[in-house]
Amino acid sequence: MNRLLQDFRKFLIEVFDIKDGELGKALLMQSIIFLLIATLLIVKPTVNSLFISKFGVQSLPKAFILVAIFAAVISTFYSRVLLKQSLLKIFLGIQIFSIISLVVFGVLLQLNFLEGWILYLFYVWMAIFGILSASQFWILANIVFNAREAKRLFGFIGSGAIAGGIFGGYLTSVLAELIGSENLLFVAALLLSICIPLTRKTWKKYVLLNQTKYQQKKRLTGFSKHPFQIIRQSKHLSLLAGIIGISVLVAKLVEYQFSAIASEKIPDPDDLTSFFGFWFSNFNLISLIIQLFLTRRIIEKFGVGRSLFFLPGSIGLGALCVVFFPELWAAIFIRLADGSLKQSINKAAIELLALPIPVEIKNQTKTFIDVFIDSAATGLSGIILIFVISGLDLPLEWVSLINLLMVGVWIYFALKVQKEYLNSFKINLGLQQEGQGFLLKSKNADLEQIRTVLKNGSEKEILFVLEQLRAFPHKQLFSETLECLENPNARIRAAAIKTLYFYKNQNSSERISEMTSDPSQLVKIEAFEFLMHHHSGNLKDLMENYWAQKDARVKGAALVSMARESRSNLGLQSIFQLNHKIQTIIKEIGRLEKGSEKKFQTISVLKAIGYGQLSLFYDFLEKSLNSEDPAIVEQAILSAGNTLDKKFLPVLIELLNSKLYKKAAIEAIANYGPGIIQTLKNYNVAEDFQNNHAFKVPQILSYIGDQASVEYLLNLFETSGPKMRVEILKALNKLKQKFPFLSFPRREILSLIHEEANLYHHSLGVIVQNEDKQVTAGSPELFLKLKTILEKRLDENLERIFLLLGLKFVPSEILSLYKNIQCDQEDLRVNALEYLENLLDNNLKKILIPIIESSLLEKISDDILEDMELKIPRLNDSLKQLTQSQDQEVSSLSQQLLLQLEMAS
Repeated sequence: MNRLLQDFRKFLIEVFDIKDGELGKALLMQSIIFLLIATLLIVKPTVNSLFISKFGVQSLPKAFILVAIFAAVISTFYSRVLLKQSLLKIFLGIQIFSIISLVVFGVLLQLNFLEGWILYLFYVWMAIFGILSASQFWILANIVFNAREAKRLFGFIGSGAIAGGIFGGYLTSVLAELIGSENLLFVAALLLSICIPLTRKTWKKYVLLNQTKYQQKKRLTGFSKHPFQIIRQSKHLSLLAGIIGISVLVAKLVEYQFSAIASEKIPDPDDLTSFFGFWFSNFNLISLIIQLFLTRRIIEKFGVGRSLFFLPGSIGLGALCVVFFPELWAAIFIRLADGSLKQSINKAAIELLALPIPVEIKNQTKTFIDVFIDSAATGLSGIILIFVISGLDLPLEWVSLINLLMVGVWIYFALKVQKEYLNSFKINLGLQQEGQGFLLKSKNADLEQIRTVLKNGSEKEILFVLEQLRAFPHKQLFSETLECLENPNARIRAAAIKTLYFYKNQNSSERISEMTSDPSQLVKIEAFEFLMHHHSGNLKDLMENYWAQKDARVKGAALVSMARESRSNLGLQSIFQLNHKIQTIIKEIGRLEKGSEKKFQTISVLKAIGYGQLSLFYDFLEKSLNSEDPAIVEQAILSAGNTLDKKFLPVLIELLNSKLYKKAAIEAIANYGPGIIQTLKNYNVAEDFQNNHAFKVPQILSYIGDQASVEYLLNLFETSGPKMRVEILKALNKLKQKFPFLSFPRREILSLIHEEANLYHHSLGVIVQNEDKQVTAGSPELFLKLKTILEKRLDENLERIFLLLGLKFVPSEILSLYKNIQCDQEDLRVNALEYLENLLDNNLKKILIPIIESSLLEKISDDILEDMELKIPRLNDSLKQLTQSQDQEVSSLSQQLLLQLEMAS
């Protein structure tokens, strides 16, 4: 028996690319999704049959609308709670509530009380349980697994969902006749109750024990506060959301037809439950077969675009069958087309279409599309059915005609999204002209263009193509990818190794093993990780062979690779004997004299400690922060950031003031991710932090692509002085450039532009004044001092206006305009101003163009400003406004001058 289990374990590890120490948590998570979907596939046939038997299929549209309304309300509430409460409490709370609900509904069914509005409530509960349980499971999965593990393991874990669907459906078809539909809910409650200890164990073993709060925050991808704006801003994402929405709408219409024909042919509730359970399982089983054996071949043969037409085409064919042959076999066929192709070929094609969209955008919008778009489409299908079936009293065949119309719209969206897919690739590569894109319209041209990029493209282009090939490696591009190992650029060689990992059926291990002697340490590390991933034998033996080599650089790369691979994986760290190896090297370092070998060994150990989060050696890391060698200190800083341990934060914050290590400290603190934002807020309250480190906060946040960074910086802007405001706006512009999915509130940005324009006007209101006798009589030095300060501040004021425009338009474009306007060449200034006039709307144009024109003047006078239609406020009005300035020096001087004017009048 033990031998059999060991063989099965070995089979799983080899076939699904599961590493040592990962199998336990992968199986644990797979078990949870298995039980969740099995529960759903027991409850769904039961509630469907009960609902249809009680109310008839004509009541389904009303239920669809109720599902949409309740899902929108509950999901909105859930998203807000998710950001504030303990995730474990939320997960367990929903599971416990669901179990209690199942038991209550089961008792009510036993007592024959499950009718009327209670049965409607049961139907709505079932639909929302399906949405929320899947959503919360994948949130948990994103916390438990890091990005590297997720790429390898989510396919294996997701297969548990299909297996759960098959098991739950077949179990329902068998038990419905044996124990009756009314008792199936207790079976579902029993299965769901097993999820509670599994969830607790997962959280305790793989979250609490292995992750700091900053790690958890970095891995959490919950709801975005502005998903609709993100989707609206991207044509590509809008079309994808449209395809997903219309596929849900069509699926609900298909479900209605399937249920209507089945209920007509099978009147007995228990038989109907058994029928639904049997066929739901069959749909999942066929979907699994298609996914395993056909999906990849179909997409390789037909391409991403054409693969999109399989699902709507099959449903269209099924709809025609139902029109001409409204029999049970036709209903099964159309439901089979939807149930089997949606989660296989269509899902793969949709995922590939989303490739050009940055992963952060997908994370931000995924839940919105899964929940809100899904529920809205469900509600719309209910409205359509009520109008067609109840309102016009049309026969069932008309639903098929509506489906054919919807399929036509679906195909139109699919054609449009293909074009946007190509445009998105072009934009990502910086190739905006027609015909220069990464992908062209024919398949052969696509491959030829990719080959050209891989052979002769720029660094940015080649790296981008290699990244895309990781998601769906094309076997005809294997040789070109392999040739990238000869590229003189080390980053490209390292990226090529990463991509070759995904060519499962191509053996490149021998070639990669040669890369362990590459001059670049980065390439060596990637080569070792590749070999670890592809090694079919004992992983420990493989790495021990390299560890035994005399070449210190090979040993160092092997050590770092083992640390990276075993991060948060205590089992694999034990197999590698990582602690022992590092202890050995640290002892060896202690015996070495100062020199390049000691320096290299120390840096390798520091990298391993940081990547592996090896708390046993944090003392060594802390000592290295005080090293006399700048390279060692810099690596110690970066490694401290990689640990994500809060104990290093005070030291890293102090290093923000170091000219030599400031950049490394900023990068290290930013590595803590979104969780550091609240910590920085807490630090920012302290006076010492305000005096010494506050100016570095915007630079840190410019690396953290989270909506919370934008919100905090905008809040900080309101209370900051002029120089700090410039730093904040520079950080916001960097965020917009690097993370285009982030939302920048349009109204707030416009308000700040008006505020800065107003400040500019009032500064000019003081500068252009003749030295009023009343002011001169009081304190001419004070007046001249204020004018001098304001003249210097005008340049900062203008820069802030342009930086704010960068948040409204394209930052790089606006920055280029600002540089041209500031330059000495008149033709560049004129062209930049002309371009800006065409870019701005009328309101902004009236306000900003006179300001910019005035900034180009060598001498400013009332007459010139009047000719430019720039109205200058009276001195008193300007001083009153300037007293409200965040610039303490300007505010103080303005108050004193205003007081003197009032005393003199």
